[in-house]
Amino acid sequence: MEPLQPMRPVSVHHDEREEAPLWKVWGSYAGLAALYLISMWVDGGQRWAIVAGSCVFVVGAALSIAAARRISHDNANRRIPWIGLRPVMARKHDLLEGVGVPMTFLGALLVATNVPVPLHTSLPIIGFCFIGSIVAPQAWHNHRVRRSIFSNP
Repeated sequence: MEPLQPMRPVSVHHDEREEAPLWKVWGSYAGLAALYLISMWVDGGQRWAIVAGSCVFVVGAALSIAAARRISHDNANRRIPWIGLRPVMARKHDLLEGVGVPMTFLGALLVATNVPVPLHTSLPIIGFCFIGSIVAPQAWHNHRVRRSIFSNP
């Protein structure tokens, strides 16, 4: 009986979907709370608040887009339900998802309270942007999944 040949080394890739450390999660939540308080206290047409709110809005929108892309990639070929949890939740605390949309909303709120436009005009626009930033990526993902299912039976 001949001896067994040595096995080839097997490379096991490290799972890149790591959770954010708790200190980052709680630090970001504390930062969001501070940003919320700043957006409520600053009022009266401050130009620096408009610039700061615009920057926070852009950063929050970029984080929201990155989170939506990550969620779409994790749930490829699966529809994401409108009510309930998504099929694949790779992380317990997703920092992009938990910080992006609130930053977008708070940046828009900071700009709206300092722009010389009446608040009853700017608040519906903020609400539309806030709801649209949540609904649009999921609707687009579900549309692409449905289209790929029907085109490849």
